[in-house]
Amino acid sequence: RTRLENAGIRNVQLRQGDLYALPVERDGYDLVIVHQVLHYLDDPGAAVSEAARVMAPGARLLIADFAPHKEEFLREEFAHRRLGFSDREVESWFATAGLANAGGETIAPHGADEKLTVKLWLAIAKAKSEIEAA
Repeated sequence: RTRLENAGIRNVQLRQGDLYALPVERDGYDLVIVHQVLHYLDDPGAAVSEAARVMAPGARLLIADFAPHKEEFLREEFAHRRLGFSDREVESWFATAGLANAGGETIAPHGADEKLTVKLWLAIAKAKSEIEAA
């Protein structure tokens, strides 16, 4: 919040709440970012559906999380419930939530010791008429 305030950015809200029941209004947001959170959740698909609920038609959802990996130590040392996500899995959450898949990017590890690949997935909230027609 301090960084946003110092940068003079006023059209952003940072809120803390239950990811499965966000304390915000339906259709109220143009952009929702879920950054390195889903791998901690029991039901990441439900969190994506809840994000879709608060998105206005045409709004974007950006998810940043890990691609599938085998770093088991993250479960015990950092409470990760999941070891990354495949494109197919994330795209199925988008479809279930009524979001249009808008592609993604892969950010490969940089150093020789780094083993985690970060993925970015983008979805767009459909207009109500598109959802009803489907």
